[in-house]
Amino acid sequence: MGISRGADIFGQSAKAHGVLCPRMTIDHLSHLAANADALAEAVAIGAADAPIAGCPGWTLSQLAVHVGGVHRWARVAAATGAPPLIDPADDPAPSTMSGLAAWLRSGAEQLSATLLLLDPAAPTWHPFPVEPKVAGLWPRRQAHETAVHRIDAELAIGRTAMLDAEFAADGVDEYWHVMLPRMLTRERRTPPSSRLAVELTDTGRRWVASGADGVVSVVSGDAAAVVRGSSLNVLLRLWGRAVPAGSITVIGDATVATEWLALGGS
Repeated sequence: MGISRGADIFGQSAKAHGVLCPRMTIDHLSHLAANADALAEAVAIGAADAPIAGCPGWTLSQLAVHVGGVHRWARVAAATGAPPLIDPADDPAPSTMSGLAAWLRSGAEQLSATLLLLDPAAPTWHPFPVEPKVAGLWPRRQAHETAVHRIDAELAIGRTAMLDAEFAADGVDEYWHVMLPRMLTRERRTPPSSRLAVELTDTGRRWVASGADGVVSVVSGDAAAVVRGSSLNVLLRLWGRAVPAGSITVIGDATVATEWLALGGS
């Protein structure tokens, strides 16, 4: 698949992305491929009706259909630079878990091949309320979407959540700049008007999120509360996933922290 080329492409165009990906040394296409493969492996050996704790009401088979559908939708969106029109009947999800695993791998490979050819600085369409609207958003968004759902699937089959710390920290940054604004816009919700700081104990990164004027922004300065933990545990907690007891520390106004953490992910 030539995935390693993605790192060179993104490294050459770092200035075009601004807040979309401030640390361009991360090879998002490699992370996308690895997490998609691990997700497919979990699906292949898991029970179809295994519950997904991070997505209440979902089963492992439903999670697989969701991710495979997202990959196919994103591939068309990235390839055309326009809202995709897809008929699921053209590439239906199989009914068996082994078939679903193969379908997941196929969709991820096609998505990666499409993203590999993109000029990350090229103007494009995407549904996320961030600027600039450039193609470089897609590899990062899909890598983190796949990673969190891979963890969902692995927890459903009894495995332990693991993720590279720098990549998880990038996921926290992507949550503030891309994922959360999109979710709030789609669901017509507003963030708390307060400020929340997030500090990662393993990578040393820090953000202050503000909900002033009804939109999420990353600002400088102090906050009413601080959420502190490892990159992985903070990422999962922001996405609304359960984390081990004591792995997250809250300093300051606990009500503010609770309001922000209640926003969750998807």
